[in-house]
Amino acid sequence: MARYVLGRLVQAAVTLFFVALITFALMHAVPGGPFEARSVERGVSEDFVRQQEAYYGLDRPLPQQFGAFLGRLARGDLGLSFAQSGRSVTDIMLERMKPSLLLGVMSFALVLGVGIPMGVVTAVRRNTGWDYLGLAASTTLAAVPSFVLAFFMLLVFAVWLDWFDVRMGRGFGESWGSLKNGILPAVALGAPSMAHLARLTRGAMLEVLDMDYMRTARAKGLSTHAVTLRHGLRNALIPILTLVGPIFAVLITGSIIIESIFGLPGIGSAFITSVSQRDYGMIMGTTLMYAAVIMAVNLAVDLAYPLVDPRVRLAS
Repeated sequence: MARYVLGRLVQAAVTLFFVALITFALMHAVPGGPFEARSVERGVSEDFVRQQEAYYGLDRPLPQQFGAFLGRLARGDLGLSFAQSGRSVTDIMLERMKPSLLLGVMSFALVLGVGIPMGVVTAVRRNTGWDYLGLAASTTLAAVPSFVLAFFMLLVFAVWLDWFDVRMGRGFGESWGSLKNGILPAVALGAPSMAHLARLTRGAMLEVLDMDYMRTARAKGLSTHAVTLRHGLRNALIPILTLVGPIFAVLITGSIIIESIFGLPGIGSAFITSVSQRDYGMIMGTTLMYAAVIMAVNLAVDLAYPLVDPRVRLAS
């Protein structure tokens, strides 16, 4: 187990290196720099632009800039933001991470709380009205992109019904009362994943319900509830767990568009702003954070397999 975890950590470090290298190369492949566009807008002199580039080290050759970034990264320093008055990228990310994490957790709770029960119910009551209704709902939600659903929900619940403020993103996560402003974004973000999870749970449960040990459990007089959850759902968790991990990573890191639509002050909206402003430090920091979250979740899922099914063993 220890050797397996160590090997995965080495793979993660190598992957992060190449993610950083590719991101760095793509940023600098675009003509212009972070200060040139703003110099035209604000009418500052070219000498001032060159001073700023020298201050942030942008006048050095690209290999030296990348090497300096890796050196700071090894110390846990992501550098300074070019667009936000030289603030630390780490401080900005920590400030913006709370709304994004909160939105991801709310959406993930919705996915698990609705997706898995929906899949179980449609499998147990297959070929009934519940099954057809669940399949229709999951197919529809899986086919609708999250940003389309977001605009539709804004139109219905914020404009027509006036149940929510259109600018609901203001103050999200600052108090318990502000959590209601995350309901619509959480539903819009999690609905497609919830539909996919419901369909996968239904398929896994249908395979398990016809197994011999399920018939044996029923013959012993166990209740339908015990047979379905204790014996059925537990043995169907392996394929479900395989999807749950990536879903969590997607919900935490994939809220960029949803945050922009609802005006949430999360790290996703900060990433979009940093791209438009050519803020190299924020682009590198958020990209590496997203990659690290995805790899950490995948590792956690792999380590959870033996806990769900003792027959699964990881290479030691």
